[in-house]
Amino acid sequence: MKFSKKIAIAAVPAVMALASTNVDSKILLMSQEGWEVSFDGAANAFIMKNSGDAAPTTSGGNAFTASTYGAVSGGTDDTSIVTGLLPNVWGMTLKAPTANGLDVSARLGLYTHMNGGENSLGNGEINIRETSGSVSGSFGTVLVGRSLGIHQSNAILNDMLLFGVGAAASGGNNNTTLGRIGLGYLYTDFKPHISWTLPGMGGFGAKVALFDPDDVQADTAGYGATEGSSPRVEAQITYAGDVFNSGIGINLWVDGTYQNTERTTAERAVVENFAVDTAITNNGAYAVTDAIRAANKDDRGDVESAGVGFGTKLTYDAFSLVATGFYAHGLGIRGQRSTGPRHAVAGGATVASVGALDDAGKERKTYGGYIQGTFDFGQGTSVGYSYGGNYMKKNGTDMVNLGTMNGQTMHSGMIWHNVTDNFRLVAEGGYTEKTWYLADIEQEDSFGGVGAFFFW
Repeated sequence: MKFSKKIAIAAVPAVMALASTNVDSKILLMSQEGWEVSFDGAANAFIMKNSGDAAPTTSGGNAFTASTYGAVSGGTDDTSIVTGLLPNVWGMTLKAPTANGLDVSARLGLYTHMNGGENSLGNGEINIRETSGSVSGSFGTVLVGRSLGIHQSNAILNDMLLFGVGAAASGGNNNTTLGRIGLGYLYTDFKPHISWTLPGMGGFGAKVALFDPDDVQADTAGYGATEGSSPRVEAQITYAGDVFNSGIGINLWVDGTYQNTERTTAERAVVENFAVDTAITNNGAYAVTDAIRAANKDDRGDVESAGVGFGTKLTYDAFSLVATGFYAHGLGIRGQRSTGPRHAVAGGATVASVGALDDAGKERKTYGGYIQGTFDFGQGTSVGYSYGGNYMKKNGTDMVNLGTMNGQTMHSGMIWHNVTDNFRLVAEGGYTEKTWYLADIEQEDSFGGVGAFFFW
């Protein structure tokens, strides 16, 4: 059975922009004298069950403070009606008549969800995630506006959990679930940018873009970097072909991102002095020394955020295999704006323990990836399994912080059935494991969801 794969783009909390494949799912609203106006979109809903262990309270005789894991310290057992990893999308494209070999178009994408609000005045906001104009010709395509990022985009678009729920987002005010974000790839966002997609050459493709830079978060307030004086650069190279004419299709990609963010005068002073005056650990045992301050002076200026991603998708008959990976520094365990489990500092305050920078403002290094296999049984029914995770290397202060994340992994299984060309039923389940430095206890969370997608 054919199925519209006008799908495509997910991010945290989740997104979707439409890119045609086998079936053109756009609805042509108007075509007159070369002008075209088309409408496309998708809607989904799931019933989701999420159960999680209580976070550890002690490890090897070291006590976690009551604030270490916030509201989740007692475990979770929730059932909810939610939008999955993808929000609902309502998209419109305007295309001008072809002239002088150029195709000019504009795109508007409105994204909605139903998560988080307990009444009609809750948080069902409309997010404008796509607003862009593009021009295409023999030179390729130049796009200006807001749309999906490049780095890690192929890892997201090839993830079967794009059409499911995956990991539950923490808290009650989240647009979507998390899917595999932070559990096999880093989040790529919808950001203002200028991109150039080069013309294809014998199966090879390339894309490069300048993005609006992000502020870089640290675990402690004041230690980040917020002066984005230069844009973020992202690029991607792809290849699609057949392996030695064997009938095995192969898609390869490598992508990267780089951003240099300067600190303000105030931020530089904080980092140089390393003003966590008494302690950083939960036990209050980490004293700031002159040697630590001196070592930190070298990092008081610029912050470098960089990453490389890579992967492949192999297809043969009804089977497909996806394998991806990444390595980064200054990007956090989920992205530059990562937040997550907390650890206590002096005075009982809490700070994030999964961010791009540690307590002293130094870049953390992260790595991860996932592997996924799917099989199409025919008649519209497919099944898949995936495993992956993200991991964070220790910085100096992380070695003494009980609440600093070490890594998180996910096992996930899914079955789906295309009832019609535009209507899909989905069922999935899996579990995650989280670990922390200096903690000898793992925390497990299980999840499951049943839902449906409608595409047009």
